Amino acid sequence: MKHKDARANRSRQALINAGIQLLIQNPGASLKEVAEAAGVGRATLYRHFDTREQLIQEIALESLEMTDTAMAPVHARNGTARETLCDMFRVLMPMADRYHFLLSLWSLAEEDKQVNDIYQQQLERLHELIERGKQQGSIRSDLNSDWVMVMIDTMIYSGWWLIGEGKCDAEQAANNAISTLFSGIGMTPD
Repeated sequence: MKHKDARANRSRQALINAGIQLLIQNPGASLKEVAEAAGVGRATLYRHFDTREQLIQEIALESLEMTDTAMAPVHARNGTARETLCDMFRVLMPMADRYHFLLSLWSLAEEDKQVNDIYQQQLERLHELIERGKQQGSIRSDLNSDWVMVMIDTMIYSGWWLIGEGKCDAEQAANNAISTLFSGIGMTPD
C-alpha cells in the first residue's frame, strides 16, 4: 500500500510542478496540457484534480505553506521590525517562480477557504509587524497601517512580477523593495 501511496504522491507533485511551470508560460493552460507536461495520463490527473481551478487552488495552498515555512526562521529570530521586513523581502523574492502565474489567477485561488485563511493570517502577521515598526520608529506612525501593509504586499507582488518577466533578479527586487519602503522614491527638495 505504501508503494501505491508514494506513487500517487509523486504523480500529484508532478502535476503541481508541471502546473506551475506551464501556467507561468501560459496562464490559460488546460488540465490536459498540464497532464501531458507532467507525464501522467488523464485518469491519473482526474484522480487528483477534477478541475483546473482545483489545481490552481492546490498550487496556491502549497505556495502559501511554503511561504510560511520560509518565513518561520525569520520570525523565530525575533529581530527588529526593520530587520524582519528586510529579511522578509530577501526570503520571499526568490519564490517568484511559485507566484508569478498566480498574480493573474489569484481570483481563482482565493475562492478556496483554506487558501484565503492562510493568506489572511499572513496579512495579520504583517500588520502586527508594521505596528511593531511604528513603535520602534522604523515606520512612520502617521501612516495608516493598512496602507503600509498593502504597499508592502504590492511591492512583493511587483517584485515577483518583474522577476518572472526577467526584468530583475530576486536580490535586485529585494533591495529595491527595502530601499523603497525605508527611503521612498522621491528626491528631497534642495
